[in-house]
Amino acid sequence: MLKINDITLTLQSIANSDTVLLIAVKPIKEFIEGKPTDKIVAHSYTVVCPKNKFVSFDIKVDGYNPLFTNEQITSQGGHIEVSVSDFTGRFFKSKMGDYILTAKASSLEVIAQ
Repeated sequence: MLKINDITLTLQSIANSDTVLLIAVKPIKEFIEGKPTDKIVAHSYTVVCPKNKFVSFDIKVDGYNPLFTNEQITSQGGHIEVSVSDFTGRFFKSKMGDYILTAKASSLEVIAQ
């Protein structure tokens, strides 16, 4: 039987586009035995989809160094148009019973303006 968390989504299926607008970034820390450490293992990039009612979600990209900073985003007017490499999206069911989108990628790249 097929379950909703077995379905892999593409960026096109979520954003109705091959690009999104990057609006924020935050570090993701490593957890050991359920507690966060000071070690940064990835970054979460908040994006919005202008071609899909400006829906927003986060994309996780592994790595200590951020691809962009919030200062860079602010200096570009609060958003940067980006393409996403190796995007994978999936739904998972939370403890509260809600379905939540989780997404990851290998990189984000600025679209030439």
